[in-house]
Amino acid sequence: MRPRSSRPSRLRLAVALAALAVAAASGAAAQSASAAVSARRVAVGQTVTYTVTLEGGRGQSVGPPLATGALRLRSQFPASDATTMVNGRTERRLTWAYEAVRPGTGRIERFRARVGGQPVAADGITVTVERGPPARVAPSPRSVTGARGPLFVQAEPSRRTAYVGEQVVVDYELYFEPEIQPRQTAPVGTWDAPGAWREEMDVASTYPRPVTVGGQPYEAVTIRRVALFPTRAGTLELAPMDFTVDLLRTDRQPSPDPFAPFFSPFTSRYEDRDVTAPSVSVEVRPLPDGAPPSFAGAVGQFEVSTTAEPRQVDAGDAVRIQVSIRGDGNTATLSAPEIEAPPGFDAYAPREEREVFRGAEPLRGVKTFTYTLVPQGGGRFTVPGAPWTYFDPTTGRYVTVQTDPVEVVVRGDALADAAPVAAGPDAPAGLMTSADWRRPPGRGAWLWALLGGGLALPALAAALFLGARAGRQRLAADTARRRWRRAPADVRRRLTRAQTLDGPAAFAEIEGAVRGFLSDRLGVPAGPLSADALDEALADAGVAPDARARLRAVRAACERGRYAPGLGQRADAVAAEAQQALADLDADAARPSTRRWRRADPVGA
Repeated sequence: MRPRSSRPSRLRLAVALAALAVAAASGAAAQSASAAVSARRVAVGQTVTYTVTLEGGRGQSVGPPLATGALRLRSQFPASDATTMVNGRTERRLTWAYEAVRPGTGRIERFRARVGGQPVAADGITVTVERGPPARVAPSPRSVTGARGPLFVQAEPSRRTAYVGEQVVVDYELYFEPEIQPRQTAPVGTWDAPGAWREEMDVASTYPRPVTVGGQPYEAVTIRRVALFPTRAGTLELAPMDFTVDLLRTDRQPSPDPFAPFFSPFTSRYEDRDVTAPSVSVEVRPLPDGAPPSFAGAVGQFEVSTTAEPRQVDAGDAVRIQVSIRGDGNTATLSAPEIEAPPGFDAYAPREEREVFRGAEPLRGVKTFTYTLVPQGGGRFTVPGAPWTYFDPTTGRYVTVQTDPVEVVVRGDALADAAPVAAGPDAPAGLMTSADWRRPPGRGAWLWALLGGGLALPALAAALFLGARAGRQRLAADTARRRWRRAPADVRRRLTRAQTLDGPAAFAEIEGAVRGFLSDRLGVPAGPLSADALDEALADAGVAPDARARLRAVRAACERGRYAPGLGQRADAVAAEAQQALADLDADAARPSTRRWRRADPVGA
């Protein structure tokens, strides 16, 4: 009996040791990263999709690797981000899009991240970019548009009619039969919606939900979400969008043994399927007439708040006023309210900051404009509120709101040049300027010279002190002149820095350089003005029409680069155009004081 009872014990011990070995082996490889691209050879203008697979966790510090050479990253945000659980193991797959911009060799550098607290990496990948189309293009099978089968995808807009600028959220829903287990999806190729501003939205990882389509049971999951803002009236056509879906197939062999499912695990295999979301259209209506002058194109529902600090300052210190506009419209294109500074204040172009809540539905965001005002004299001042108008598509009306007025108390006297010293018997300078001195009889000239020099020393010291103080006051007050003198150097520095950046940050730096130059060199508050208002201000400053057109094109390119990455020009090309445009303007335009601008310190140097 004893030998018979020991055999099961040995068997259980062997099974336990084997399980521990398997667990140890799986734990040793618990965290890893691998990368792949859609093609190693592409043509100029085509897109390479780069996919990273993280195993063992979702990972931290996950971002797209740097692209060099002939490739350029289209957006910092992933085109797809899917997390799945396979046999109790977490797997996350992210996809970014890179554009082939010129012939040659492009490289996607090494990917690095941390998964489960452990560093992981994937080797860099080299891609060849050709002038023409690739030599061989293998056709990929596509699902028939509009077909219903075991697996299909559908584009579902939140509305079929909208106003110009009104947000339309488009969900791409993957439908599949319950027997199918999709692991992850990735878009294929490029996709665009001509006539609309596009913003990618985050899709939270959710479990599939049961639905019924045409009387058949399906499960559905949202695989992509996009917010569109139409820019023109008419029919907005959303092009078909292609996806590759990785499927997990489970096969079980029939067996008469009722315990077979417990001791014979099912076998799994993976398949790739290509599906296409058919095109859909949205009818876009124009905005109604009767917009007030303070309307600059904002469409949606917004809230405006105003803050200011400090409210009590000394003359020459800065007061910062923040106007935050929050809502569900396209915050990327919002124009700043035109706040009017009180007389005696130096006003600077507002700094813009934007935050988008991509997980909210509909897409929401906030844009904050920070105005810097510097009072040049003491007193109590009021910065008046400014009107700002938006169109509310839910009511079909224009709504005008006001920024809050701001009361500012300024301590001190005006920071002006020192007043001239009045002539008189008690004035120190009078000892030096009096011409009514006579030589008394019997006195030598040397005695009078010595006496006059001794009396003049205190007056000379007082004059030097007053002159130095007046000089400091003039330097503190002449901030506009100092800004004018350092504007070319600031432009060169910011444009040089823009070449070291990538994506929206580079375009933001270029736009800041242009705004700063126009403000410091021309005195034009470029930031808070719309494109038309800025054009008028430049015309008033004596800027020629062709120069105004170049500046308008540069700012438009910067807007596209900041808020619609991949749809416009390259940042280095826009920076070069901005530098040349400002250099030509620096050489031809006149200073506010009607003197020619100095040529010794040009922008392009």
